[in-house]
Amino acid sequence: MAYLYGSGHETVDRMANIAITGNVVPQTWYRTILRETGKPHLLAIMILSDLVYWYRPKEVRDEVT
Repeated sequence: MAYLYGSGHETVDRMANIAITGNVVPQTWYRTILRETGKPHLLAIMILSDLVYWYRPKEVRDEVT
């Protein structure tokens, strides 16, 4: 689904165009979001995953029109 309306913020608009179904964690996050020791920061990754899922733009349809 292409996001038709812009939010005015480039990062938000780019996130709206990512085709993610469900609450999934991209594998790149495990290589990017790291602790000082170099290991994945699992708590941060899970929180980010929830935030992306909760605030993802969604299409709202009016069945009457």
